[in-house]
Parts: sequence; C-alpha cells; structure tokens
Amino acid sequence: MVSEYPDWVLKCKKKGIAIEKRGEKFYASRVTSVWDSKKKRARKKTLEYLGVVSPMGIIPSKSKKPIQLGGSLEAGNIAFVESFTKTISESLSEIFPQDWESLLAAAVLKLCYLEKLNRFSFRYETSLAKNFWPSATLSKNSITKLLERIGSQWELQRKFFEKISTNEKHMAIDLSQLFSYSKNIPLLEKGYNHEGMWIPQVTLLLLWGISSKRPGYLKVLSGATSSAQTISNLVKEARLKGVIAVVDKGFWSKENKEVFDKENSQYVMALKRDLPFVDHKNSHNYKKYFRYNKQVQWWRKTEFENCIIYHVLDKRLAAEEEASCLELLEQKKITKKEFLKKKSQFGTISLLTNTGLTAEETYLLYKERQSIEVAFDALKNTLGADTTWMQNQNSLRGYMFIAFLALHLYSQILDYLKRKKIQNKSVNDILTYLTKIQVITINKKTHLSPITKQTKKILDALELPITQNLGN
Repeated sequence: MVSEYPDWVLKCKKKGIAIEKRGEKFYASRVTSVWDSKKKRARKKTLEYLGVVSPMGIIPSKSKKPIQLGGSLEAGNIAFVESFTKTISESLSEIFPQDWESLLAAAVLKLCYLEKLNRFSFRYETSLAKNFWPSATLSKNSITKLLERIGSQWELQRKFFEKISTNEKHMAIDLSQLFSYSKNIPLLEKGYNHEGMWIPQVTLLLLWGISSKRPGYLKVLSGATSSAQTISNLVKEARLKGVIAVVDKGFWSKENKEVFDKENSQYVMALKRDLPFVDHKNSHNYKKYFRYNKQVQWWRKTEFENCIIYHVLDKRLAAEEEASCLELLEQKKITKKEFLKKKSQFGTISLLTNTGLTAEETYLLYKERQSIEVAFDALKNTLGADTTWMQNQNSLRGYMFIAFLALHLYSQILDYLKRKKIQNKSVNDILTYLTKIQVITINKKTHLSPITKQTKKILDALELPITQNLGN
C-alpha cells in the first residue's frame, strides 16, 4: 500500500509526533498516549502544535515561543505509595512539624528503591517526591543531621507510636537482631546469629497491630537482648494494652516461660520439633482443620503447664519434607531409624500459647509475624551499606525510625494487594512496574509519558487513580 505522505513528511513522523494533512499542507503536533479508565483503553492526547512540515523539516509558527523541555520524573511508584501516607502524615506533621516532609520523603524513597542513604538526594530530584514533599531536605549533610536529631528525640518517637496505635485492641510483639561490623555504633554488642557465629548486633523490638496488620512501635536495644523480662518491661514502657509476644523457635526456655507467666504476659511461642514435651503423633491423629491461603491445615492440641500447644500439620509440606528426607536416606546420609523418628514431625509446627485464641487465630498470628519479619528484613538489609553514616546511637535510632515508617507503608500496600487478590506480584514487583510511569515537563506543564501495555494491566488490577492527576 502506497503511503499518502511524501518521504520528507515521513522523516518527521517520529515517535511522539503525529502528522495531519489538511488540504495540500502537512501539520505536526506532539502527542502522547494516556490511559482512559472509563473506556479501559489507551487514547491519543495532543500536547502541543509544533508547526508546518516542509522538505526542510518542521517550521514552527512565528508566534510560537521556543519549547522548554524539562527532564522526566519517575512518578507512578511515588504517587502509588503517597496514596497510603495519610495514615501517618498527620501525626508526623503534628509531632515533627519541622522534619515531617523529610521523614516521609525518606521513608517513601527507602521503600520504593531500597537504596542506601547517599542515593536519597538523587532519587528525590529525579522522581515526583520533590513535588509531593517540596520542603524535604535530603542532601548528605541534611540526612546526617536529620538522623541524629530524630534519634535523640525518643519521647517524640514514642508519642508518635502511641498516636498511630491508639485504636489497636491487640498488638503482637517480636524481637529481631540487626548485625553489623561497624565500629561507629556504640549499641553493638557481640552475640550469636542463627548460624552460630559471634557477631556484633543490636536488638530491634517491634510491635504491630493484629487487626490492622501495621507496625505500631519500634525500639532499638543494645546487644543481643532477647529475654522474656526484656519484652515484659518494654510492654509496660510502651503503655499499650493487649500486647501478645509472638516469638520464634529459638526463644523457648523454661525461664522465659516462667517470666511471662509471672508478669501475666500473653504469648505465642513456636517450639522446636525435638523438645521432649512436644508430643508428635501420626497424621491420622489430626482430626480438625482450617484453611490458610486456601490450603488445608490439620490440627490437634495438647496441654502443657496451664497452657495450650496447638500442633498444626500441613500435609503438602509434610510430603515435600518426606521426599527430601528419603533422598538423604537413599544417599545413606541418615539411618532408617533417624528417618522413622522424623516421620511424624514432617510438615508440623507446634505453638505454645496462653492467649485463649483458637488454633486458627494462633496460627494466623504466627504467620503474620513471619510476613512482618520478611518485610522488615528487606529494609534492615540495606543498613549494611549505610553503617558509615551511623556515628552514634542516635543516628541508628533515627535511621530505624525512617525504616519503621517505610515498613508501615509497606504493610498497608501488602494488605491492599491481598484484598485486591493480586497474589502473583510482590510489593517490590508492583513498585518496579510503576517506575515506568513517568511525567515530562513541557513549557512548565507536566505530561504523562506513554504507558506500556503491561503497566496498564497493573493499573487496572490496582484500581487506583494513580495517573489521574499526574499530567495536564
């Protein structure tokens, strides 16, 4: 098919430039593609008239001023996270009136990019963050001073935690460790990690709301402090009611249980499979079940020192563990006696509790702890590259406050994705896709850049007006 446009016209017909023929002349305009949420498809949008097309190129109108082009800004990811900031921005602005924009911008950038602190200024200048929080100051010197200032204001931090947790009836609590070889953090004390290595560490105490599934309190403690007495004391300090300690398998000890019972502290404690009082039974002894993520979880219960132990069996996981163990048996890495001893333990988790919660509620609480821990680990892992910024304990506490804000936003987004049944994409996946939504500035007006087909699918699934106010 022969084109109706001459070759000299087609040379000007590039991406983002549309050519229209009127009479015997050809006219060029700058265009883009925008998503029409009502029609559920892309439509062409004219940004500006460029001029008449001639064999010499595009001739601008005489009255037309030179085009002023600005750089492109990553917008979709920032706008998406910003839509979840309302739950904390009001409290932040009230308690930290001079620093709240810097704190919120830093938290959003930390979540969106998971980068070290010296990249914050660059990300701020090349994203829509500078439009949402124009008063934020994130240069190297500004960040250093911000961390020390916020870290020294523990009472204000605690006031913020109390304010955002006011409506929580029950909160779960967990202790985790942050490892570092930095020589600049006085709080670091040596302790064992999960691999048995003797490494300098601090302890992070985190509380989160059971109903809201959002973090509500964070405190940095020295060394490898992880006892029941530490938890009980800090629950009193936090002045929050209905706190449940949710702790992993390495926390069990007779002494810790006695302290919890003496302090009337509520707890859910995962138990190691090889503990002598953990009574394992064959699968046919599990008579009741509930569903978790559509998977059947069979359960039974036993009593132990005025508490309940819920034994939960995931038969699918049991089959996987049995297959792996059989391989070890075939390779003669374990004996048949060892295999038979482990067989009744495959796919099980035992949870000791004094809360009075049902088996399903107890299990969900423990799984929620794991979700929070995974999210928090992603933020903690970036601290390794930032230890040179930590000149004292106030710097570390200021940094972890920003990490807490990022975790709060992450938790809201994760819950939103679950409610929208977007199970095949992680929070990080979504944010990566949304970085492709950018805005460009033309003559001091912002315009959306073209959006890819895959990103449009993400926008449809999210059902949020992310792009609605990004361009003129």
